[in-house]
Amino acid sequence: AVVSIIYQSSTNTMATNTTDQSTWAPGAKKIDAGDIAKPFREEIRNQVAKLKQAGIDAPLLVGLLANTDPAAKKYAEWTGKACRADGIRYELRMIDDPIDVEAALCDANDDPRVHGIIVYYPIFGQVESFSGESQDDYLRDTVSHKCDVEGLCHQYRSNLYRNVRYMDRNHTKKCVLPCTALSVVKILESCESCYDKSKPIGRHMEGQTVTIINRSEIVGRPLAAMLANDGADVYSIDIDSIYLFRGGKLHKCEGETPESCVRKSTVVITGVPTKNYRLPSEWIKPNTTVVNVASFKNVNEDEILQIEGVQYIPMVGKVTVAMLERNLMRLFYNFHHPDRQIEDRYKTAALEAQRPVPWYGNPVQLYTAVATTAIVGMFLARK
Repeated sequence: AVVSIIYQSSTNTMATNTTDQSTWAPGAKKIDAGDIAKPFREEIRNQVAKLKQAGIDAPLLVGLLANTDPAAKKYAEWTGKACRADGIRYELRMIDDPIDVEAALCDANDDPRVHGIIVYYPIFGQVESFSGESQDDYLRDTVSHKCDVEGLCHQYRSNLYRNVRYMDRNHTKKCVLPCTALSVVKILESCESCYDKSKPIGRHMEGQTVTIINRSEIVGRPLAAMLANDGADVYSIDIDSIYLFRGGKLHKCEGETPESCVRKSTVVITGVPTKNYRLPSEWIKPNTTVVNVASFKNVNEDEILQIEGVQYIPMVGKVTVAMLERNLMRLFYNFHHPDRQIEDRYKTAALEAQRPVPWYGNPVQLYTAVATTAIVGMFLARK
């Protein structure tokens, strides 16, 4: 999986001093994602505090871990640590046999105490199984939309690709977006010249060119859709093809190469899950924003920072966890908050009251009328 995205940016508010800046090119910056995550984490803590003041328990996030993948274990640890620090309840459920994950997932879906669920993948992708890797996709679609903090179930994915931003017609329940892709968007929003919020919704990235090398359902594909939905031209590069996301449509590109796409872009986001991959630094033009999504470093940091005006974000994990918490709070207010549940019950009752009453009243009255008519008919027939 690779993600390579680019935008024009000139922010200087979050540069860090992790290396000797005297060796960097003019305007080059290294940005700490933790600084971007801080305001979101602070907002979460404030929301949880308000719930507790109202006598309402903090939302409960349940994690399901059924593999030995080091990255998945590390993510689970980060999630638990962040949730506890921000006042959110977190419960990690370890599952010995992957075949039992579906049952555990259904139990969590049906548990009224659970407000959010995260499944740590891969599960079937790393062991032999009858279903193969597609079983993980099946599990993603099994998570209830009311508890899907990752935003990867079919309903949220379908809404994303159709650019449907709300769950209801009254626009009171915003959709949940995939948290890793969303973290990249929030990082780019923090950089000047990437997002122009003075433009209408859907055009904030109008005129920008983005290249994404990776088309996975977890990061690459949803990220391409999100940026295209915001008005950017997005090149989506996989191992054997290049597509252009533009205006809600997918176009196959002929004659383009990864190099040609990167050279015309102004943001590069790398997400290749191997330590052997390096994005050639000579492809990156000045004033490019480079975001590394992978757990491995996909760029030569020293070379990148020799490019004039470059902005480099080496990790997105802290922002991803913040988006996970943000999604949990959105699910809580959309579906689980006591006031929302009462409001939804009133709406249901009001809709029921508006339905026209059938001429026969109700099914019991209809049955009684039919039975009486039949008995009377039989009696008359005998006479």
